[in-house]
Amino acid sequence: MSQRFENLQRNGACALITAVTVLICGCTQAPAPQRNNPGTDSLVLHINSPLPYAHLDLFIFEDTLSRALASHSRTGSATTLHIPAGGGYKLAVAVANARAEFHTLPASFEIMEKITMEYADEDPSAPLMAGYCPLQGGRTAELSILPLLCPITIGKISIEEHAPLEDAVVQLENVNARGEILRADGFHPAVTLDSPESLRHPLMMLQVFPFDIGNHTQDAGITLWCYPNEDEDGPGGRCTTLRISGRLRGETKEYRIPLGPIRRGTSRTLDIELKK
Repeated sequence: MSQRFENLQRNGACALITAVTVLICGCTQAPAPQRNNPGTDSLVLHINSPLPYAHLDLFIFEDTLSRALASHSRTGSATTLHIPAGGGYKLAVAVANARAEFHTLPASFEIMEKITMEYADEDPSAPLMAGYCPLQGGRTAELSILPLLCPITIGKISIEEHAPLEDAVVQLENVNARGEILRADGFHPAVTLDSPESLRHPLMMLQVFPFDIGNHTQDAGITLWCYPNEDEDGPGGRCTTLRISGRLRGETKEYRIPLGPIRRGTSRTLDIELKK
């Protein structure tokens, strides 16, 4: 088991091209990006983010029938931006921590809504985050961004046995494989993942417990990450599941814990007692 885990760690070091890059490269070429310069006729845009970010791509779309792209700029880690006020109604879209340059830009907001990120390409230390808001005049606007990655933390754990569960491993199953970066809800995956072997960061899906699980409560402090999956458990539903496996009295033993619907922005902490 330890050799397989080491192989996963090595394989995870090979970075894949992000889905954002792949999909954007298929978009229609938009007008040349316009850089945003602070000035007297500018609007203050506050970015509300639950996590810090290294850089931010800001897209401004005309809020007309075509919702065409008006401008694009890439900034650093600032959370307060000054953008030209312009005229009429507009839509602002912010994408944080995109791992590739937007060489080809989405020509409209409808194209932007279709851009999808792959779970396999995520990095929990710098997750992709995105969101949008209308710009309806005035001089200030608030834009909230959220990651697609949802942390699932195991807090305390024990087993209802007189023998310990040895060489214990925890793994996520039925993980949503991809998600639209601007989608807020309605995540019902067509494709799910059960193996961490294709991930840039396999530890998002699988980790080894640093101790044998006994009948005395211990603090695990293990965090895994998954994408939103609002499917239910049971017939017709494939909710994301936590699987804990190990050796109990010399034999392989597995425990599965359905996590139920996981919505974007979810953060779970689980205290677990494994039953006989």
